[in-house]
Amino acid sequence: MHGNTILHKYSTQNAADTLDNLNTSQTDTAIADNLVTWVFNDSFVPSAKITSEGHYSIISDYLGTSVEAYDDEGNRVWSAQLDIYGRVKEFTGEKDFIPFRYQGQYEDVETGLYYNRFRYYDPEQGNYTQIDPIGLAGGNPTLYGYVRDTNNNIDKFGLYSDLLDTGMGHHLMPRSIAKALDISELSQIHSISWYPDEGAGTAELHKKLHRKLIEDGIPYHGSKFTGTTDEFFEKAAKAYKDIDVKGFLKIPYTKEKLFKDLTPAEALEKLKELHSNGKIPCK
Repeated sequence: MHGNTILHKYSTQNAADTLDNLNTSQTDTAIADNLVTWVFNDSFVPSAKITSEGHYSIISDYLGTSVEAYDDEGNRVWSAQLDIYGRVKEFTGEKDFIPFRYQGQYEDVETGLYYNRFRYYDPEQGNYTQIDPIGLAGGNPTLYGYVRDTNNNIDKFGLYSDLLDTGMGHHLMPRSIAKALDISELSQIHSISWYPDEGAGTAELHKKLHRKLIEDGIPYHGSKFTGTTDEFFEKAAKAYKDIDVKGFLKIPYTKEKLFKDLTPAEALEKLKELHSNGKIPCK
């Protein structure tokens, strides 16, 4: 797995002998018999499990959640169904045969918590057990919350979710600031958002967008912003100017791309124009 935290340190032992009492050949065999290799294809989605007992193909859903596993003969040896919090509510086979839950999560069977790179996630509560290490810049004012919609979004690192076109996207003007400035068209969950053309693997970009706003004097929470609407657009333009990723504007959870081929700075300029003309599209 990709990560910086040790989950377990394994040693091989049977009822009769410890590794210290085995010769080199026996030790190598014992280790090989207990070795598990996970195969990932340039993502956090496991595609196979390899052990001394066989090779197993792992089937995942559209979000990268492991749902089934098959052996070399094509027999289903494991399946799991998660509830909205990511808790395993139904399974066949051994529950921890595949320990991966939502993409980026690995279940620690001893604690029941899911390791999520920077934090642990509690599937019983549907929250992280630690506050977001980057604070309110994480985009979740509760500091402990997972993604808003688990049917459309994931959080591979316990920090930011990818900016997938099935999710909420990035509100170029944070909704809390729009509320403070009394711009109701931009203060709603379904307010127009910017999305990158390629949403997969954009968690770091998501983080950068929020960080740049903070660095240029725009706090995450609207109650701490004391400027005017014009001052916001001026500061935000500076924050977004060096991010050259192309994307589009659309209303979250709809399919129509309203304005295409725009960097965040270009999209912000379009948003400013729409606001000035009183034509911000709404759901």
